[in-house]
Amino acid sequence: MKKKPSRVFLSYARSDREHVQSIATELRDAGFRVWDPDFEILPGSDWTGELKSGLESSDAMLVFVSPRAMESRDVSHEIEYALGAKRLSGRLIPVVIRPAKNAPWILDSLQPIRYQSARETGREIIEVLSQPAHVPQFKARPN
Repeated sequence: MKKKPSRVFLSYARSDREHVQSIATELRDAGFRVWDPDFEILPGSDWTGELKSGLESSDAMLVFVSPRAMESRDVSHEIEYALGAKRLSGRLIPVVIRPAKNAPWILDSLQPIRYQSARETGREIIEVLSQPAHVPQFKARPN
């Protein structure tokens, strides 16, 4: 059984930054360390090396889905990395900000969280991250 992740990597398009930062605040307030490329990689740094280090040191990844994010080569590469990283098994969590027709089918199979508000979406993410990685992410549906 895996422990609760402490470091969460954020993968998103810059156009979604406002939504992502609100959720990142919720995660930080809950005690998670958030790795956000836009804040962790300084201008003039080795972008590829820093990104690789961030990915390798994270034990969960949130991929924020939107049409722009699904067009991003960086987001695509980050998803590929997470799918191939054994330690991220069960810890790649899609968060749908806006549906995207070009989203990889595998993200739907990972039971994405639909964005509602920063507080509610953050709460759902925290709930999922607080469970062991092998626990299915099914939500109880009211009868």
